[in-house]
This record gives sequence, C-alpha cells and structure tokens, in this order.
Amino acid sequence: MKNIFTLANYLAENIEKENIISELFDLFNVDCMKRCQLNPSELDRLIRKFNEGNDCDISVLADIITFIKGEQKSIENKENELIRTIQSHIDKTFMQDISIEKIADDLHMSYYYMCHVFKNKLKITINTYRTKKRLEQAMRLLVQSDNRITDIASLCGYNNISYFTETFTKNIGISPTAFREQYAGVCFHQFYDYDDMLQATQMECLRFLSKDIKKIKQDIQSVHIRVPDNDFKFLHEAAIIEYHNVLYASWYQCPEKELRGYTPICGKRSYDGGKTWSDLEIICEDKSEKILYCPPVYGICDDRLYMLVNQMVAPDHIHSLDLYVLNTETCKFELLWSRPVPFKLNTNVVTLPNGKLMLPGRIAELDGFPNTPAVLISDSGKIDTQWRLVKIADDGNLPCGTKLVHPEISVICAEDILYMFCRNDKRKVPLVYISNDYGETWSDVCAHDIPYVSTKVYCGTLSDGRHYIICNTDKPNRSKLSVYFTADQSIKLSKQLEIFDTDDYPWRGAMHYPAACEYEGYLYIIATKGYENAARGAELFKINLKEI
Repeated sequence: MKNIFTLANYLAENIEKENIISELFDLFNVDCMKRCQLNPSELDRLIRKFNEGNDCDISVLADIITFIKGEQKSIENKENELIRTIQSHIDKTFMQDISIEKIADDLHMSYYYMCHVFKNKLKITINTYRTKKRLEQAMRLLVQSDNRITDIASLCGYNNISYFTETFTKNIGISPTAFREQYAGVCFHQFYDYDDMLQATQMECLRFLSKDIKKIKQDIQSVHIRVPDNDFKFLHEAAIIEYHNVLYASWYQCPEKELRGYTPICGKRSYDGGKTWSDLEIICEDKSEKILYCPPVYGICDDRLYMLVNQMVAPDHIHSLDLYVLNTETCKFELLWSRPVPFKLNTNVVTLPNGKLMLPGRIAELDGFPNTPAVLISDSGKIDTQWRLVKIADDGNLPCGTKLVHPEISVICAEDILYMFCRNDKRKVPLVYISNDYGETWSDVCAHDIPYVSTKVYCGTLSDGRHYIICNTDKPNRSKLSVYFTADQSIKLSKQLEIFDTDDYPWRGAMHYPAACEYEGYLYIIATKGYENAARGAELFKINLKEI
C-alpha cells in the first residue's frame, strides 16, 4: 500500500490531472479488452469520482491503482490456472494418440483460444509441450527399463515406430538405440523434466547412494528458535556452532520480505544443549537500509570464535566480506575487518587435512550478483588473515549453455578427496565438483544420484569419521528435508533419516536452508521454517548420533 500511495503522489505531482488516467492505462497496459475484464462499471465509478473532484484526490487515485493491479493479478492467476489445467491434462494423456482438438473438447475450451493462451504464456505450442513429455518418458524408459523400443514407442503415444525414431532422433540428436547404449549409467531423478534429462546426459554421473540404503526412524527433538513477529516476519540463511559448551545460532532477518529494507544479522545462544535460547540480539546492522547483511557463517581458530558475514548493496549483490570475533568478556561480536571481496558465504569454515582452512561460496564482480562457484583458502590455517580465492568453475555456465543461479555449495573431504556439492536452480540436476589437491584445482561439473531439488545442501564430517549430507529431497517446494549418513569414512551414503515432511503436518510449508554442527553425541540442524503469508522462522532439530 505504501508503494501505491507513492505512485499516486508521483502522478499527482508530475502529471496534469486530465492526463493521469491515460497515464495509468499506459503504465499498466490496460487495453479495451482488459478494461472489460476489469469490471468496467466499478472502474468507471472510481474514475468518475476522481474526475469530478476539484483537486487531485490522492486516496481515490490510490483506490484506482489498487483496483487495476488487483484485477490484473486476478486475470493473471486465472490464466496461470488455465495453463496448469492444460498441462495436467497432457501429462495424464500424452501416451494416448489423441488430437489437440480432442484435448480442447475434453476441457470444454475453444481450440484456437487454448492454443493461443498456452503459447503466449509458455512460448511453446501445446504440441511441442506434449512431444517433450513423450520424449521425457521415452528417455526414462530407455535407461531404466529393459522394454523393447517398439513397446517404449507405444507407451509414449507413438503407434508408428518409424515416426517415433524419427522424432526422437530429431529432438535428442541420436537414435533411441544409441541413447540406450550411450547413457546406460545416467541417473534420471523422478522430478526431472525433459530439459533436466538433456542436461544430465551432458555430464558424468557419480553415484553416492548405496544400493541397499536404509531409511531409519528416530524420535527427533525439535525447538522453535525464532518465530515471526511484528518486528521481523522474515528469517533466512541460518548458521550454528558450538563453542565452550554454548550453542550459537545466527541468521539475517527482514521486517516483511527477503532482503527488503532493514536487514540485520541477528543471533541467539543456548546454554543447555538447545532446549532454551537467549533473547534476540542484533550483531550487525545498517539502520539507513543502504547496506543489507547476509549470510553469517562461523569458524573457530586458536580457541576464538569468529563470524563472517557479507555486506550487500542490493539482494545478492556482494559489497564486502566482514570478519567479527567474539569478545568473551562482553559476550559481544566485534568487527575486526571489512574487505571489498565480492564472495558470498555458504557454510562454516572447513578445516582441511593439510591444515589449511576453506570457505565454500560463490564469486562475482564487486557489487555484482555471484553465480560462479568458488572457495576462499587460508594457507596459514588462520581465520584472521588474508584469504586466497580459487574458482571452482571458470564462470557460472553449465554444459548446456545455461547459467547457474544461486550455486550455493558445501564440501565433504573423504580420503583426501574433496566433493563440493552444488545447488542448481536453473535446472533441477544436482551437481558436484571434485578436487584431488585440497581445492587448488577442480573437475568439470558432474551430476549425481542424491535426489536434492533446487535448494541449498549442507554437508560435513562427524568426529568418528562418518560423513553426512542434509538437503531437501524428492519433492518440489522444499517440503521434505532429509539427512544422509555414510557408514564409515567412505563417501557411500548408506542411511537416510527424514527430519521433516509436510505430509506429516496439518499445514503446508517448507523447511530449508539447513546448517549443522556436532555437539556431545548429537547433530544439531538449524533450518529456515516456512509459515503462512510467506513468513519465515528458524527451527532446530536434534539428531541422536548413537542411534544412527
């Protein structure tokens, strides 16, 4: 509403009153057809009220803007629902040899209108969409079944094997027979679509899940660390660590929406193993709202607790890397230095077998958006030092030509090999990079079989040498959070523990952006918890490692 009144005031101050409504129509692209959809009698009533006033009534003008925006949003929602209906029908019937006209008839739609709105919204035709669904199923069956190719063609809606082979070869680039032979080892997750599959075929596929992976159950303790309130409705990218028998947790918060306005780093601490938490404290802030803070990570060196954070000039546009240290006398974090390093932090400081320290993250130009995976390395093994940058990839491009978006990374060191797991937003293929020289050089990007979906992954090594990976799995919208464990120091994940699933809760939400630390036989996992109306808080899960 604040932005609406700002716009209304701007128009009143800069545009002649008799021209304001025309300016609004141009601004919101309101044509005659949309004006009819905008409930013309109500729109005309508001405009008449505005025109008949002697002065430029800001409140009435704001009502007009609100009405137009609200009705246009309603129209957009209806169109999106229509697209989902068409897609759902095709997803259920693509294996049948039926015409697009028949689909329109089944949905009680005009054939021409259905084709128009679909192409206008998705930039592809209905027939192209259906072909992709058919080829998506064909690729999956070719690598995951022993079905004859003639049977696969029939199962995908092609009664003519020659036409199936021609269509497959034209779109995929090789014949069905060659595809089966060449990509026998590829992993196609259930949540992959056509484009995900094509991307996966362009990379080597690594297998981390044991064939006999065991799904385990545990009565998991959980605590609400931070619940949205009137001061801060949004919380994100939390970190956690244990230091001198105290658990420290921190995150960035915003009054309303992510990275909008006042964005401080906040924190709490627990002196009883996570059961209760201190009052909220502000660790660093800019009340002018020109600098946004994000995200915190921790590190311990020479028996001192450090925190690193990023300054940003806009969402995900990194301005600096800042280092704080805990003053044990005042119990406050104090700033040591701030450096113009456009490196966005992802996980707590990692100690490598060679004694050096590593910070996983991503890099960009100063005040730019970071989309290239990279690490910072401390050769001295100290945190309060200069950090050396090593890019994991030359740039943020994937083999298919698309760019990585939010490539947040986390590392496991197993038998002196570093496995850097990477989030992949542009496509849903989970990624991993490998280093055999403690992060100095990295392999080309690979796909893998851990089914995490477009989300941050957090991993590490326990004190007994086992490794773990925490991630959102199997489902979209980050609605399921799991943790995987290895049985020993190998990289093979043999156990899976589901710690959150919205199917087990009466409300719909998400649990995502995990971080973790080990303390006294427990793995403490902090995660961002979704609430109604896009609000977010923080939840803590306490995993008993003796039962894993």
